Parts: sequence; structure tokens; C-alpha cells
Amino acid sequence: MRTRQVRPDKLDFEYELLITKEHDSVIKKDYILFHFRTKKVFESFEYVINIIPEIDAANKKLMFNIEGLSAPVIDISKSGNAGYTYKFFDFKNAEYELDLLKYAKGRLHFKFKVTPSAIKITKEPESSFIKVFAEVN
Repeated sequence: MRTRQVRPDKLDFEYELLITKEHDSVIKKDYILFHFRTKKVFESFEYVINIIPEIDAANKKLMFNIEGLSAPVIDISKSGNAGYTYKFFDFKNAEYELDLLKYAKGRLHFKFKVTPSAIKITKEPESSFIKVFAEVN
């Protein structure tokens, strides 16, 4: 008699992206933080998400190309989600276009609006490999 194969639960999204407005106390300047992380928790390593950002602040267009994961260079391993953060300093209070690319998954087009008090997602695709959250004040 064979035992049943146990499969992990299917995730709705591969990644999560949290967009928040932060302040750097050293250079005394506000910035928008893009924090990517995987939904999957890894047991052996806290991997790094390889992302290539392409930022056109003048035209209010941001693009992040998600290329995959790589193991961190550390002496001691620890479990956790894979992650990547990007700080966008040259922002204005306006609406931005955000494109997220992933090989074999295609391109997703989002829009978000930056106001003095909050960041709000104004457009998102119907189906997605990533869930985008914005700061709510």
C-alpha cells in the first residue's frame, strides 16, 4: 500500500510588494520604499530576490524586472522569505506608472498615486503573480 504524496498548498501569488513612504534621518529626505518578498518561506536560507530596477522619474515610470532568487552570502543560515528593497528618493506627489516583469509570466501594469499623506493603488491588472499593497494612513 502506497502512502499519498503530500503537496504544498497552491499560493495565490508568488510575491508581495509593499509600497510605503519613509524618511531617511541621516540625509533628512523622504523616499518611497518598494519592499518585495516571496510568499514562500524558505527553510534553509533567507534568499535574495534578483531585481533590475529601471526608473524614469521625469516621466513618472518605474519598472522592476524580477529575474529570480539567489542565496545570500552569509556564514549562518536562517529561514524566512526572500526579499528585495528599493528606495526611490526623487519622487513627487503625483501618479506613477509601475510595470512589473517576470520571465514566463509577462508584464503587469499598475498605477499608484503619491499624496502628502498616503500612497494609493489606482490601477491594477485582473490577474497577477504579485500582490501589491500600499501604505494606508
